[in-house]
Amino acid sequence: MEDLSQGPNGVNFAVTEYLERAIAARGLEVVSQNAVISFMARNRIRWLGFLDTYHILQARKELGVDLILLGTVTQRQESPCAAFAMVLSLIRTSDARTIWSDVRGLSCNEMRHLFGVFEPSYSKDLLPVVAKDLLANWPEGIGLSADQTGFFEIAEVELRPRYVSTGKKVTCRIWFRSLLDGQRPEVSLKVQAQNYVSMRRTRENFYRASWAAPEGEGQYPVSLILQWPSGKKQVNFLGTYHVDNSPPSLALGLKGVRLHGAIAFRDRIFIVPRFLEREPISRWEFSVKDEEGKIILREGRQRKLPSRFIWRGQCGDGSRAPHGNYQVILKVWDRARNTAVVSEKVALVRNPPDMILEASRQGNEMVLDIRNKGEVPMAFWHLEIRTYDGSLIKTADGQALPAEFEVTIPEAPVKLVVTARDILGNQLRRKIKDIRLLVKQEEKKKAPEKEWLKEF
Repeated sequence: MEDLSQGPNGVNFAVTEYLERAIAARGLEVVSQNAVISFMARNRIRWLGFLDTYHILQARKELGVDLILLGTVTQRQESPCAAFAMVLSLIRTSDARTIWSDVRGLSCNEMRHLFGVFEPSYSKDLLPVVAKDLLANWPEGIGLSADQTGFFEIAEVELRPRYVSTGKKVTCRIWFRSLLDGQRPEVSLKVQAQNYVSMRRTRENFYRASWAAPEGEGQYPVSLILQWPSGKKQVNFLGTYHVDNSPPSLALGLKGVRLHGAIAFRDRIFIVPRFLEREPISRWEFSVKDEEGKIILREGRQRKLPSRFIWRGQCGDGSRAPHGNYQVILKVWDRARNTAVVSEKVALVRNPPDMILEASRQGNEMVLDIRNKGEVPMAFWHLEIRTYDGSLIKTADGQALPAEFEVTIPEAPVKLVVTARDILGNQLRRKIKDIRLLVKQEEKKKAPEKEWLKEF
């Protein structure tokens, strides 16, 4: 007997022995305490007051019992007034069903006698009264055997895959832990409204069946059907599987400057996958291809897709990828192994900005013309003209190109320094030792044209 008054998993041998004698007096054969304790040790039963189906069936096999009486002392106290209560449950081992249960409780306040004679003072005095009231309701004519239908206990069910596409194989495996009394039934599965699949017994109490997933998308229930020769039929729901034929709806989000259909970047680029319809995935693969179609980087994982990818312009071995155009590719698989592939073109630009600086003479003035020769827009540019002793003659800056401005042609050499940065972060610093050389270079370019006109 379990005794909750002694704390979790407490045991009361005195109550157990009292009930043994009371039940034996009713003409029933009782298994000894030693046999019960040995059974509990062999089967590693560590809790009292409860038995699962497996151990109920094992008790029938090992101890040969038809009935199991489980009991729990729910209250036992001595002060301020003695009280005692317990609950009993009777289980039939042929089908592991509880066929009777009752509870009784009593305190000394409920047993007051005239002149206080023979009044109970302790909980042990209340036990015979409570037990007598309980056993008075013991069911008569107990059916010790269920019908001739065999009894199964399902130990394990494996239904996979839970998500599948049309035509792919679905497999169900069942392990029946016990088979008691009666003939073995036919075992089959109901996998659709009118579709039944027979299960093949692979070994003792192990059954297996496979079938092709239907065409229609949706969730399909699977039920176990047991059919005995007597005609009795038992149906148990096992689980569901989902047919999915639609690949994930996916897009890639990239931020940057678009050049000739590609997103340009210098040191790193953020790639954000976006699901147009939210759907769990089972696997993903991210890769980068160069202009020749060669994969220079590949990475993949199971389950969760990262919220973003960062490509730092490196190859799979960690080396820096050269300047050029690439393709970033993301491939994902959903739980039914449907695949979706999305890609975007990117341009890795690490070269510094390329600027054209020209000068022309207009009398004593020099006109400087600055233009952006590259394809990446400028973020800013800055120009300084200084003497060799550091005196500032002129300065100019801006963001937009082309630009031009005038400078008085100096008599002595002066230096020109140009710094610039494009919107990707690439920087340029160019220094010209003598600004007058720009005018001379431009005049040399035009000289052949003047000679030709003179001869003409």
